[in-house]
Amino acid sequence: MKRINNKWVFVFGLIVGLIISVTSVYAVEAYIESNKVSFDNKHTKTNNVQDAIDELYERSGIHKEKWIDKELNGADPVLQDPLIPVEIKPNGDVYYANENSEWYNYSEKRWANAVILNDNVNHNVGEKIDDKDIKAYFVWIPRYQYKIWDMGEYTDVLDGNTLTNKEYATSTTQAMNKSRIIDIKFGSVENAPKMNENEATLNNYYTHPAFTLGKNDLNGIWVGKFETGGTSEDTMIVKPNVPSWGNKTIKEFFNAGKDFVTELDSHMMKNTEWGAVAYLSHSQYGIGTEVNINNASDNYTGYSAAPNTDQTTREGTYAEHTEKETTQPWNTPVGYLASTTGNISGIYDMSGGGWEYVAAYRKGSTDGNKSGFKEEEITTQISQGYIDEYAADSSTTTYNKRILGDATGEMGPFYQYFDRMGANRYHNSWYGDYAYFVDSSSPWFGRGENFVAGASAGQFQFGQGTGEGINGRGFRVVLAPNN
Repeated sequence: MKRINNKWVFVFGLIVGLIISVTSVYAVEAYIESNKVSFDNKHTKTNNVQDAIDELYERSGIHKEKWIDKELNGADPVLQDPLIPVEIKPNGDVYYANENSEWYNYSEKRWANAVILNDNVNHNVGEKIDDKDIKAYFVWIPRYQYKIWDMGEYTDVLDGNTLTNKEYATSTTQAMNKSRIIDIKFGSVENAPKMNENEATLNNYYTHPAFTLGKNDLNGIWVGKFETGGTSEDTMIVKPNVPSWGNKTIKEFFNAGKDFVTELDSHMMKNTEWGAVAYLSHSQYGIGTEVNINNASDNYTGYSAAPNTDQTTREGTYAEHTEKETTQPWNTPVGYLASTTGNISGIYDMSGGGWEYVAAYRKGSTDGNKSGFKEEEITTQISQGYIDEYAADSSTTTYNKRILGDATGEMGPFYQYFDRMGANRYHNSWYGDYAYFVDSSSPWFGRGENFVAGASAGQFQFGQGTGEGINGRGFRVVLAPNN
């Protein structure tokens, strides 16, 4: 007689047992459903069988219904085709998430992630998704209110040179650091209704303006996990370890963003949307400090300066992305420091990498030929909510012209002092990042700074640009699906 391998007997028994267990659960549920007993209001009954089933689901990590994070107060991720939910392991492996499992948890600083697959690629729930199958990564920023700590009504800079003795000093910058953990409360459109800026008052909660797009109030937005990569609109991708797409005008970036995923209302990131990510990163739900700089000199996405690199100078230390002793990728402990959560679930490239243009414009400027836009085109996009508008009398230090929530004026007070490179520049009070408001000759905002900026880069940096195509200046894509 042929001997049976005990291993296969065990496997077969395990499968049969699993089938019986699952069948039993559904059978018992069916029995309960078909044998319900009615009671009057004077009597109650505890169903021990139902309790056991509920406990079984709880222990398995699978829920009967779609997972809801109670901390978000109704502002859970909005998933629409072609977005699919994913869980990203610490090593960067991506798995198709089961929506009935706990695939995100903001109290634990695990932000919800989703991807868009390349055309003609399909995967099933639970399967590992190869990087080559992914076109774009996105991270969910839930609708929230934040407690205002500063109204940002600054009209000039303070002289910091007496403090630094015309020399950039890390200890002095720390002494001038006014950063704080931003108090945030999540809520849906119903639980966190839209507020006008004139309703905002110091030490009270204010609904962040990033969650209103034109006439639409949103439960949240999906933000590109990385700077946009590719070489043209046809090859646009949002992925780690790829060169960011630069050297295009504002209008070219803007049009590419609008055309990326039209069914999800994709668009070029606005200044207020950048602010929403920056504030969440510095809240109880994020990393709570300045994110690490992406110092990859070849503008590769998702990199982070190694601990031994010098970031105290304006130009810091930077190298090609292959030089592991100087810069390391997103899926490493060093890489996590460049994420808005301090782990792999957050958003990257918000400090260094490429300097990111955002859709934010000083009204009435006359440089349309540099940005590619005509003034009337900009006006139309402002009215539809796709470009943030700033006052026509804005200038380099009129920080009071800010939009509350855009992470500009609220980062004051502002200083002018010499950095170690000998340049006399404007800095904010949150980690000494560069702070240049838009003016008539440079009416477009840019964020994050370039890889060369060292300590002056960061998620709270803001600068000005003409809108023309310049190497090393890129952009980020945002999705705004209906609730």
